[in-house]
Amino acid sequence: MAEPEDLLGKADALMARHRPSRTAAEPYAEIPVLDEVVEILPGGDDLPVLTELVLSAPEKEEQIDALAASIRASLLAGLQPEIDALIEQRLKDSLAPPVERLLNDLRSDLQLIAREILSDAIGTAVEREIERRK
Repeated sequence: MAEPEDLLGKADALMARHRPSRTAAEPYAEIPVLDEVVEILPGGDDLPVLTELVLSAPEKEEQIDALAASIRASLLAGLQPEIDALIEQRLKDSLAPPVERLLNDLRSDLQLIAREILSDAIGTAVEREIERRK
């Protein structure tokens, strides 16, 4: 395995082959240098300073409230079909089994009540017929 210094030397030689040669007159492009000193005076007018206190006017608050209400209304209008579909699906999923159980229980109760009424009616009719035939 080659030594690290040897590897660096080989890498430099490879890069030197692919690098365009420079003349001695222009080794590097001119580097910009800040050579001008700028003094900032404490009371100078050159710097922008916030001198006004800007308060929200009632008209601007009303405009903001109106814009917020408009955005809310347009969002609700756009989302309303999805909201309705979601509510309907959730109601169907959560209410369908209990409602079906209630209907089955109600049907069973109504059948029992109908049988009792019919049995009583038949019993009364049979008793009347027996009384009539005596």
